[in-house]
Amino acid sequence: MIRVFDFECSSCGYIDEVFVNSDKRISHCSKCSQQSHRLLAAPINKLEPHSGDFAGSTMKWARQRQKQIETERKRESS
Repeated sequence: MIRVFDFECSSCGYIDEVFVNSDKRISHCSKCSQQSHRLLAAPINKLEPHSGDFAGSTMKWARQRQKQIETERKRESS
């Protein structure tokens, strides 16, 4: 699978983003053509700003809460 990875040149220190296969660990620097090594990237976690929960769990709670409110309103109107 082809993905974007950061590679740092061992000669000039230039960091470049390169589209490569997931298993490729070495590339060539686009500035000086020397060997560059793939960097370890930090994972991206998107948290909901108010509660600190993951956005998916917050959206799931909101959908369940909305269904619960609708159910309660139907019961009250019956």
